[in-house]
Amino acid sequence: MDFDEKQSFGFGRNAMIAKVTRFSWSPFLFLITLIALLSFQITTKTIYPIKIAFSSTSKTGVSADTRTSCAGFFGELPERKAVMSIREFGGVGDGKTSNTETFRKAIRYLQRFGESGGAQLNVPKGIWVTGSFNLTSNFTLFLEEGAVILGSQDPKEWPIIEPLPSYGRGRERLGGRHISLVHGDGLTNVVITGNNGTIDGQGKMWWELWWNRTLEHTRGHLVELMNSNNILIANLTFCNAPFWTIHPVYCRLPLSPFFPLLGFCFLLYSIALT
Repeated sequence: MDFDEKQSFGFGRNAMIAKVTRFSWSPFLFLITLIALLSFQITTKTIYPIKIAFSSTSKTGVSADTRTSCAGFFGELPERKAVMSIREFGGVGDGKTSNTETFRKAIRYLQRFGESGGAQLNVPKGIWVTGSFNLTSNFTLFLEEGAVILGSQDPKEWPIIEPLPSYGRGRERLGGRHISLVHGDGLTNVVITGNNGTIDGQGKMWWELWWNRTLEHTRGHLVELMNSNNILIANLTFCNAPFWTIHPVYCRLPLSPFFPLLGFCFLLYSIALT
């Protein structure tokens, strides 16, 4: 029996020809299409190579042309009725004085404007050492140029809170977890922005506790918003996080047709992970 007549059970010339005829072009075409889309994204600097058709104005009053941007998701940045500086509450931006209670007191005070136009807390140029503080709804945290919110090195200024229900325990240790430096739960209409200010968690201490296995509770994040919606984080630098840098959890943003599960709109000058 010559080569052509062999029953090769998958081997031989006939089998090879059969394999070639069964070749599918689908993966190859998909790869070519993907490369073309990525090239289009790079040249046009857009994350949406295929334009989705909307009516000129949606039910939210946001035009279709702006809905692909953070401003489109959020609409115009709100003008808050009450605008105050952290200095008006006794804050000291010298890089040494703890402003933990000052931030907490300021936000508690500004919370009263939540249903009557909202409030904005300005953080002027300086280094503002603070432990964790909670935001409130209808609120803007604005860091001016040269302003740095610096995470406290005292773990007691990062209180212990319940673990996330989806974990049922601390991610790194049993029990609770340290609250994030900037925290919020059940909020709506919140803006964290500025003129390229910085939120620095001074995370090295926390990472050393983890590396040395002396961490008693799970580390806090730099910014965490839970069960919240309509959030804008823009024009800031986030660096040296104790754990995760920005952690949205159980959040949604109904205005966004593209990221219904993300729940946040980020437009950051930079996120520095160290």
